[in-house]
Amino acid sequence: MKRKIILLLLGAAAAMTLSACGSDNTETEATVQETTASTEEETEETLSSITPSDYLVEDAENYITAESLEGLEATQYTYEVTDDMIQEQIEEELYLYREETEVERAAESGDIIYLKLTATVEGSDDSYEENTYFSLGDAEYGEDFDEALIGASAEDELSFDITFAEDASDTTFIDEEWNGQTVHFEAVIESVCEVADPEYTDEYISENTDYSSLEEYEEALREALEAEYEEISTSDVLDTLFYAALEVCEISEIPDDLYDSCYEETIASYGAFLDTTDVEEILAEFDITEEDLETEVQELAQRRLLISYICESNDIEITEDDYFSYVEEYADYYGYDSAVDFETDMDRSYLVWSMYEAKAGEILYNAADITTEVYDEEEFEEEDLDEEEEYLEEDSES
Repeated sequence: MKRKIILLLLGAAAAMTLSACGSDNTETEATVQETTASTEEETEETLSSITPSDYLVEDAENYITAESLEGLEATQYTYEVTDDMIQEQIEEELYLYREETEVERAAESGDIIYLKLTATVEGSDDSYEENTYFSLGDAEYGEDFDEALIGASAEDELSFDITFAEDASDTTFIDEEWNGQTVHFEAVIESVCEVADPEYTDEYISENTDYSSLEEYEEALREALEAEYEEISTSDVLDTLFYAALEVCEISEIPDDLYDSCYEETIASYGAFLDTTDVEEILAEFDITEEDLETEVQELAQRRLLISYICESNDIEITEDDYFSYVEEYADYYGYDSAVDFETDMDRSYLVWSMYEAKAGEILYNAADITTEVYDEEEFEEEDLDEEEEYLEEDSES
């Protein structure tokens, strides 16, 4: 029951933005122009014609009004890239190049153990079987589980019980249904493998990366992390500004065609992970209600109505050539063979709205009252804890 962790990037429009607000866009614009010049003929042959403005809500001011969207207040958090973060990246890269060697001895912490596992929750007649593996010491199913496997050898057959804590799924990869339950495991050991990480040297760097030395490689890692956190910083503050803008707006109604398109896109976003558009199946698999889904669709529709209003009020125009350049650039960035394949996977509507959201976000950002603050992880963890305790208190009183 080893679960694959998926990050649902359902609202990742900011990640598709060509330029960060408040930054120098000269280099990016030059790159786009070069891409346009070299690919325009091919692009027009492969991507069908488009009028991006057709996607905006026409006469958006009939549905939404706001006295002013200037001076919205928001805090933009900045992030310091530390040596520890660089080291963590290095260790993750080394992990990808580690070598496994099958051994005949008993399993030790740090080994990888391959096995056939059968799990049965106490009191249930249903069992779950899988051929899987565990890296002993990572405590994927908890420390007690790893301890039960340490000392086992190939062809051993083990039988043991583990009683999981009520919140075990928060810190391990067990199924939520196992929380607070005693689970009986039957394990048939197939093999035990010793793991060796590569030696972190200049030679390793030159053989496995595009860099020639540790110093050059680590500097590139730092620059990449700084760029990544700058994107996070921009994305987060734009989200804050869009929510703040909606707070000062009055929305009379959501046009039916806008609601319908947002509903279809939301279902498609969830369904992409399950290869289905069956609503009941999606609700069950993601453990959400129809009310949750309705809220998400309404929020997306309101946001796009606001984007239309801002772009309409500021005469924002995105041309067909702008769109072609955008799709070509990101198709190349994500390694697609063609812009058409990229557009098909991402959906044309989503891409157009991403471009307009970037334009609207830039207008909000330039007109906002932004306070810059260095992100303090410990401070935020304390605030989250306080909010959770407050929620629990209110819940117990009700």
